[in-house]
Amino acid sequence: MKFIRILFLFSVMLLAEPSKVYYYTTDKNIDNFKNLKVKFDHYLQKYGEYEFQAFSDKEVFEDFLEERDNIVMLSSLHYVKIARKYNLQALFVAQNKKSIRDTNVIIGKKGATLSGTITSAFSEKYTKKLLRKTIGFNTLNVLKVPKEIDALMSVGYGMSKFASVSKSSFRLLQKSNKRLTKGMYILSESDPTYRMLIATNKKNISDKNFMRIFTTMNRDKKGKDILNILGIDNIVKLNKTHLRELRRVR
Repeated sequence: MKFIRILFLFSVMLLAEPSKVYYYTTDKNIDNFKNLKVKFDHYLQKYGEYEFQAFSDKEVFEDFLEERDNIVMLSSLHYVKIARKYNLQALFVAQNKKSIRDTNVIIGKKGATLSGTITSAFSEKYTKKLLRKTIGFNTLNVLKVPKEIDALMSVGYGMSKFASVSKSSFRLLQKSNKRLTKGMYILSESDPTYRMLIATNKKNISDKNFMRIFTTMNRDKKGKDILNILGIDNIVKLNKTHLRELRRVR
């Protein structure tokens, strides 16, 4: 009888669903999700039963959050909108050049008048709010695009006059494609916001293996490869002040 019980428990362990690490953000131009998944899954192996899954569609990403124990990597703007609905608690934040904050900006070409279309990877509501707050009024039609790189490319190739993106995305494209970004400039800039967050539900907060996945990432060669793909230097823990600020935004 004892042998049967052990066999049953072993079978349950084999069939157990691995914990999922879900990723969705508009600010990075990651062309090869398969490569990111392979590297992330390989990195996760030493921490237990974890599996990485990246999404390119916001609605599909949120569908997967329904009734699941989730570990999610997402933008701070997205987090404050859905944290209550999916019972998420932010624990970590991305760091780049020792900064855990970035700003969102309006990009345009020199000489362009404030009329026509602005392409944005943000929601239409947020983009209009950003325009009102940073420029003082909104006379632009918002065209939603999947990624910030799409918004920037549309300005570079003359398909729209303006783009709404994070400052780091614009600087990255300036660095990698000077010809395309020639004549593009920052028209206005928002207050600083937090970079990408890592959040989970209460069940995973007490899981030491889960915590180590992110706190040791920049000290591991495989982890550093992942950080490089994500375009960041490190992932650090949020303190109580940061968490209070995030709660106030909701």
